[in-house]
Amino acid sequence: MSLCIAQITDCHLQADALNPYKGVDADAHLDQCLSWLNSYAQVDLLMLTGDLSHFGSESAYRRLQQKLSGLAYPCIWLAGNHDNCEMMQQVSGELVQQLRVFDYEHWRLLVLNTTDQPDGMGGGSVAATQMEQLKLGLENDAVTPVCVFMHHNSVPVNSLWQDNIMLGNAAQFNALVAANPQVKAVVCGHVHQQFDQLIGSARFLATPSSAVQFTCEQREFKVQTELGPGLRMLTLENDGQIYTKVKRLAKV
Repeated sequence: MSLCIAQITDCHLQADALNPYKGVDADAHLDQCLSWLNSYAQVDLLMLTGDLSHFGSESAYRRLQQKLSGLAYPCIWLAGNHDNCEMMQQVSGELVQQLRVFDYEHWRLLVLNTTDQPDGMGGGSVAATQMEQLKLGLENDAVTPVCVFMHHNSVPVNSLWQDNIMLGNAAQFNALVAANPQVKAVVCGHVHQQFDQLIGSARFLATPSSAVQFTCEQREFKVQTELGPGLRMLTLENDGQIYTKVKRLAKV
């Protein structure tokens, strides 16, 4: 049976739900995404790929936890550069700073933490110990198809300001992916835009934010104000194939 995964990313919930994020109601946009998911035929798992709170506040994480409480499937929380890992872990109960492995009948999901060695501008890296764990894990099972989830993008999206704050040790990570063709996809957030590029055997996917979208291919930061929230659906088939689509919702 195929595995159906929803990805929501870059929620940027404020400490006070009444405070807007870049001109929009981030809570309302996230609620839109969750409402749409409730109407979707099949969801086995929800991946929340970072920047869930804009300031890493406990109140934002508590609200998120409440929003997710009625879902009939598990939710995996990842940290982004705007998150507070310790507070997120305290509220969610998940080991967000560790490499996490989720094994299914036909797939292995690897969840990485990319908040190591923050550059103060928005960039982050995979810790050396976690990179070694990833390497050993891939070497120990070269057969099972793998899908990797993380916050920062490891390939450029052709926006100068964003490519300056991508994964700090991207070259090392990408070389590891290239050396292990069982890695079928690397799925991230961070860039607030849709991206899909096949490099070798792996698809590198980025997903629109549940809050606001950033204009593509810009030298400097710019918000694409006409676009509403977005999320991604992934279907991982038993034969190792991946089917995915982005769902965009109306701006409120």
